[in-house]
This record gives sequence, structure tokens and C-alpha cells, in this order.
Amino acid sequence: MRRVLTASALAVLLLLVVAACGSSGGSAETPASTPAATPAATDTGTPAGDAATSDGATVFASNCAGCHGTDGSGGSGPDLRNEASIDKVVAQVTDGGANMPAFAGRLSDAEIQSVAEYVTNGFK
Repeated sequence: MRRVLTASALAVLLLLVVAACGSSGGSAETPASTPAATPAATDTGTPAGDAATSDGATVFASNCAGCHGTDGSGGSGPDLRNEASIDKVVAQVTDGGANMPAFAGRLSDAEIQSVAEYVTNGFK
């Protein structure tokens, strides 16, 4: 009986950790279970740099801030404020790893590129 309770407690703890990392702050659901919550890439008619920054900020707020903090300073995910390699960020967001889920299939290539530019441009 004690073994069952211990295993159950560990399973619940693991579920909470996984749910919290994929959360955008408002619920325990992961972006994969709520595809409608993922912002769609849009053509706003603004210059490419402005659109990428704006879309990147939206994508970050909806998909990344739950683990990396609203300013990228970290939390359950690492501090991203000094990340300079856009290629590294694109690969990490696309493929995941080191406790981060992969966002390929959840975010479009354009959204991944936009959020990578947002992060590597100092959250501007």
C-alpha cells in the first residue's frame, strides 16, 4: 500500500511539473492541447522588423513566459536575457530539449523565427 501511495504521489508531482512548464500562466493545459490558443501568424502590413518584434512578443507571452518569466529572466526555465544566437534559439524552440518541450507543430516557422528574433534582440 505504501508503495502505491508513493508511486501515485510521484506521478501527480511529475504531472504538475510538466503541466506548469507548458502553461502560459492561466491554466494547466499545454499549448498542444489547446491549438486555438496559439496565436496565428498574421500579415499586419508593418515593416518586417516591427512585425517580427510584435509577433515575437505575443508568441513569447503566450508560450514562453510561463517558464522563462515575462522579461525572460527565468523561472522553471533558464534566463534568456543574454541569448545572442538566433540559430540556437530557433533550434531550441523547434526541437525542445533540456526539459523544454518542442514547439514544432505548435508554432509556425514564422512564429518560431519571430520569437527567436524577439529573444535575441533583448526582448525589444
